[in-house]
Amino acid sequence: MFPDDESRYRPDRSVFGPVEKAPRSSGGFGFAILALGLLAGFIIGWVTFASPWSNASRSSPLFDEGLVRSLFDEASPAVVEITLSRQTRFSDVFGRVDSGSGFLVDNDGHIATNNHVIEGLGDITIRLSDGSVLEAQVLGTSPLDDLALLQVNPAAVAGIEPLPLADSDSIVPGQMAVAIGSPFTEFNSVTVGIVSGTGRTRLSEHLRPIPGLIQTDAALNPGNSGGPLLNADGEVMGVNTSVQVASSIQIGIGYAVPSNTLKHLLPQLITGEQIRRPWMGITSWPLTENGASRLGLPAESDIYLRFVCEGGPAHLAGLRGDPRLSGTGDMILAIDDKPVSSMSDMVDYFNLLKPNEVVRLKVYRSGTTRNVDVVLGEWPVGERFGTLWRPLYGEPCPP
Repeated sequence: MFPDDESRYRPDRSVFGPVEKAPRSSGGFGFAILALGLLAGFIIGWVTFASPWSNASRSSPLFDEGLVRSLFDEASPAVVEITLSRQTRFSDVFGRVDSGSGFLVDNDGHIATNNHVIEGLGDITIRLSDGSVLEAQVLGTSPLDDLALLQVNPAAVAGIEPLPLADSDSIVPGQMAVAIGSPFTEFNSVTVGIVSGTGRTRLSEHLRPIPGLIQTDAALNPGNSGGPLLNADGEVMGVNTSVQVASSIQIGIGYAVPSNTLKHLLPQLITGEQIRRPWMGITSWPLTENGASRLGLPAESDIYLRFVCEGGPAHLAGLRGDPRLSGTGDMILAIDDKPVSSMSDMVDYFNLLKPNEVVRLKVYRSGTTRNVDVVLGEWPVGERFGTLWRPLYGEPCPP
């Protein structure tokens, strides 16, 4: 990039000629001075701005360091490390300790985290930024949204400012994203990145889609789960929940449950409710436009039923799956007169409802459209998953 041949930066004498032999006329002398001035300016500019030894090239920040330090100083006292000592056959000898993160959401000692951080039997302790260790109890949980709320003694966290929740619907790609948590029990660690995308969908541990996830390239590792993903104003955009893995290797893509989901569920979680989500008992695989055309299906929806779980709500309502992709299955076009084009759309709408409510589906089958009423069930969790409901056509029943 920077040639060793210094002749590239010396004047060509065939152009400028020897200075000592330049004509004495004011015009020639002025021209020589101008040429030397331009050359000197070029050399100084190169040394100052392009040289690998330039201070400017070494100090150019990738982000506003002062802002990140300020965000960390203000937010980190409200971020906690969560430790769950699980009971096992060998607890007295070895014990099993899992850890994650969480954060205060109010002045009443309520701490938000992921459900997978605290799921299972065991004693839960909280470590504050000053090193204090507190006992905590589980209040409410929403396993299918991977959210949970813990309770600690409010007096023990008095004076700690809780973290405000942002409006996650207003988040756009490119915004700053700051994650605080305890990866690998490295307490109160901070990483910086951006919002890489919004509206992502991934499956929970119970295989129900979690819609509206925030994607970030801020580094997330085991132990960051349940910690906050902050915007530049120090507000919580989301609750860090998972990372993308390829061949057992994390590839720098993380996800957070949007803060508006937490906002919506907080009143129920505070009362100690375990939130149940509706279930219809179907599996849909995405179809390309060419695939839909080949099967004679409309292109307006991507909810084409592959499997219908035997005994589930959809099966009881008479819906039909198409495991062999023959074009004989049902395609859902709308729910309660609201058009839906993807499983994420459907889950978003179902999240506004409760089990045992009735929805009216607009269904396309074999060239005709009809309405079908379905009584929603409750999404199978725990032992019910994969055991209560069996599929038609002998395939594993996806809930």
